[in-house]
Amino acid sequence: MKVVFDTNVYIAEALGGETAQHILASTQLASWRIYISQHIVDETVAVMTEDLGLSRRSAMLTAFRALRRARLAEPAPSRHEVAHNAADTKILQTALEAGAQYLVTNDRHLLALHPYEGIQIITMADYRRLLEDQGLLV
Repeated sequence: MKVVFDTNVYIAEALGGETAQHILASTQLASWRIYISQHIVDETVAVMTEDLGLSRRSAMLTAFRALRRARLAEPAPSRHEVAHNAADTKILQTALEAGAQYLVTNDRHLLALHPYEGIQIITMADYRRLLEDQGLLV
């Protein structure tokens, strides 16, 4: 399986969110491929430092942790867009470029597209249930 996690998953993990921690660890242990783009990394750092007021060091550690367990998928410009949110467009394009089966997010703009060109766009809670149903949740 190929999975793309939205920025909000990495931020939830950094803030101690159990669901995010469990789904990321379980995906990695299941040897499912995790994909990320530089946009997701940059957005994670920006949200953590600018919006949440966390230290740059903490944000960079989160980014490095995400990069260590993921493969880069850098999308080329395409016709695929998310209405009303250009940042979400880049997340969707990352999932398409990676050939992901799942895009995990809690973003309402992305969730409204489910399913999109064969990609299951689901919440962290739904992805957790999927892993649990398959006996993969740690």
